[in-house]
Amino acid sequence: MSTMRFVLGLLLVAMVTLSPRAPARAGEIVDQVVAVVNQKLILQSDVDEIIDLVGEKELEGLEGDELTEAARELTANVVEGLIGQELMEQAMDRGGVEVGDREVESAISDVARQNKMSVPELMEQLKRQGMEPKQYRVEMRKQIRQYRFMEIEIRSRVSISDDDVRAHFKQNRAAEEPSPAWRLQRILLAIPKDADEAARAKISDEAGVLLTQLHEGKDFGEVARVRSDDPGTRDAGGEAGIFKRKDLSGLFRAALEAAEVGVAVRVDTPRGIFLLRVAEEVDAGQADFEEQRAALTRSLHEAAMERELELWTIEQRRQAHVEIFL
Repeated sequence: MSTMRFVLGLLLVAMVTLSPRAPARAGEIVDQVVAVVNQKLILQSDVDEIIDLVGEKELEGLEGDELTEAARELTANVVEGLIGQELMEQAMDRGGVEVGDREVESAISDVARQNKMSVPELMEQLKRQGMEPKQYRVEMRKQIRQYRFMEIEIRSRVSISDDDVRAHFKQNRAAEEPSPAWRLQRILLAIPKDADEAARAKISDEAGVLLTQLHEGKDFGEVARVRSDDPGTRDAGGEAGIFKRKDLSGLFRAALEAAEVGVAVRVDTPRGIFLLRVAEEVDAGQADFEEQRAALTRSLHEAAMERELELWTIEQRRQAHVEIFL
């Protein structure tokens, strides 16, 4: 069984727990056995329930032999997903994984809150869509139980390190051109809005003195901690972070491009006087990595969980008695 078929099958199974159940169609055979998992039957009606929900979208635009083949593959994927779910249900039974009523009601309250409804309003909405509150609670309990099982049985198999995330990031960026950026330090000598000419001149003179001291070798971080009016960077010794050149104002960019790395420059603005220093030139990818770290970690973790769940299911199938009648 391929990973794609496995994942699609589980996704299709998950969708039926999130959507109202479709009623059986008149005259349709709903009790044909399509698979057996350790004496537990999977019926044609179980398969049809999911295909009724997703078949139109999955098979949209297909005709003839292509439609026939896609429908056959979809059915096979749904059956595989149902087998995987049944193996998980049986493992949860053996492991004694239980969910209390309070947890179910708390989860339903969360769903209602996320949809900006009260719980009675949510239940009324579900009724209009064909699902009774009792059945919704059954499905919610099942989802919570499966999530808890995943946390216990599957998540313990997954470990994503910072090195893994960095390697994935670098691999995706390997074909991209380097994007130069600067690691900046800054000192701000703020000019009050009501400052007169004499006050402005005094601040300007002080900026000149500080700039000379920096050029003579005084530590930038030390000066920033003592004198900077920028609360966001003062305690960090003026460390402002990594900036792509295009993200800086033209005034700042021009001043920094004209200066050597490690040499402080002065930029006068209406807000105040900035003393800026390029601490080092870096690849903008460093900044991109920090911005994307959380999303990349989450993506790698989800992919690893899918792989481990597939391996777990394969292990369980080897130990189980599974027959498919398609």
